[in-house]
Amino acid sequence: MIAEFYAGRTILLTGGTGFLGQGLAAKILRSLPGIRRLYVLVRPRRLPGGVVRPAAERLETELFGAAVMARFRREDPPGFASARERTRAVDFDMSAPDLGLDPAVRAELVDEVDCIIGAAATVVFDEPLDRAIQVNTLGPLRLLEFARQCRKQVVYVHVSTAYVSGTLTGPIAETPLPADRTIAQLRDGGPGGFDPEVEIAACQAYCDAVRAEACGQAQEQRFRQQIVAQHRGRRLTEQRLQTLLEDRRKRWIEARLTREGTRRAQAYGWNDVYTFTKAMGEQMLTRRRGGLPLVIVRPSIVESSLEDPEPGWVFGLKVADPLIVGYGRGQVPDFPTSRHVVMDLVPVDIVVNTIIAAAACAETARVRVFHAATSGVRPLAMQQLYGYVRSYFLAHPLRGRNGEVPALPAWTFPTHAAFMRRFRWRYLGPLRLQQWLLERLPERPALASRRRRLAAQEKRLLRVLYYTELFGPYTKLNCRFQLDSMRALHASLPAAEQRVFNMDVERIDWQTYFHQIHIPGLRRHVLSEGQAAHTALDEALLDTGDEGAQ
Repeated sequence: MIAEFYAGRTILLTGGTGFLGQGLAAKILRSLPGIRRLYVLVRPRRLPGGVVRPAAERLETELFGAAVMARFRREDPPGFASARERTRAVDFDMSAPDLGLDPAVRAELVDEVDCIIGAAATVVFDEPLDRAIQVNTLGPLRLLEFARQCRKQVVYVHVSTAYVSGTLTGPIAETPLPADRTIAQLRDGGPGGFDPEVEIAACQAYCDAVRAEACGQAQEQRFRQQIVAQHRGRRLTEQRLQTLLEDRRKRWIEARLTREGTRRAQAYGWNDVYTFTKAMGEQMLTRRRGGLPLVIVRPSIVESSLEDPEPGWVFGLKVADPLIVGYGRGQVPDFPTSRHVVMDLVPVDIVVNTIIAAAACAETARVRVFHAATSGVRPLAMQQLYGYVRSYFLAHPLRGRNGEVPALPAWTFPTHAAFMRRFRWRYLGPLRLQQWLLERLPERPALASRRRRLAAQEKRLLRVLYYTELFGPYTKLNCRFQLDSMRALHASLPAAEQRVFNMDVERIDWQTYFHQIHIPGLRRHVLSEGQAAHTALDEALLDTGDEGAQ
């Protein structure tokens, strides 16, 4: 069924250098040798110093030279060589008209493409509103417009997120979102009347107004006063002042747009700007697709692979990983959540297989929706997750810089208010008292070193608070993502394809997954032992990243 559907097809993939996109590209190239070509749309990356790394170079280093392809390279050199021959990198810009494609390249794609998999997104939960709208809402619409212009009938698979359900509780069905309602209206039974097109225009108008205000004379004067006060009367050259002004203006705009994105999302019943803009992307695709075959796949929290390309393959720290690794280092003393809350984690290869298989189910008559999740069949309670993580690190400690074994605190699962009180009094308060005292002592080399250590410790503590606030809504949800469509899709496959494109979540044993697959995979692919590893890990924990907008 799947092999037959893809035979001779030309696939266009966005997000191909991100975690999910890497998994998709590797699986397509290894398990679907009958495809004609795979075009991977990749955004050129600007490196320090202004050097631009083009799409072809990024694809070579970030896909074909990456760990996701290691098994393919090792076990099937001829097949790997053939896969490279059938793959093309294309420079693009998700936020630009016509996707920023070169006209000649665009004409080639219009002639050849008959399957689009849109996996690009910005997955930052507190992204500035303008960027989230451009990538998560308008980007998929630009892909839809491109699909309509293609010479062949295009099947469009849109990768969304299960959390477009926002604050809804209970069973969440695999059905399209209503195009005229917010989650708050669905949850509270209020009347409809929400128009995503009007909302998008309002968001863009707000962003434009903020940028205009930031460039206005009154706000620039305030920026100047703040900079002068911060530098305590020291003379600044005009060039240096302009650099500081531009930096302060940029940070001021981003802060305003981040707050507004969160405010709007939560007012409408979504948890953050990521799920808010992904939901509007779904609504707009459903509204504008016409008769184009559209399938929506909604993963939950995507983590390391169960089997493919190898057990425990992961690229970067995913949503749950900063807390897992932070706990292993003894840096997460507790977490405000209920023991019984279900965390919906799903291995990346199950998501990849669902996306690939779902394309073969696209219809012109209706939009098909498939969850790629686990809570509806294999729920994982927070108490279980914590227990598996704790028992793993007790047996296999994540040692410190000097080989010391960190103490692992026993979580009590407090309320949010109790957690904040304890955290401030036991950790932040004493640390800041030490900082206050050191600032009043004469400058000495030993004191300078101590100040730097305290500053680094403060950053780690503040990062714990950041993750607590950012991910907190996902540790309080009382819902289950239903998997009827995904399970029926898996059951419909021939036995051989069920093995190759396995979507069966019932086979997951969570203790085995964490003890033998996921955490060892993190240590193998993201962490490494030694001094350099701790520096790299600190940087990773302090950076939420922008995985999807590739």
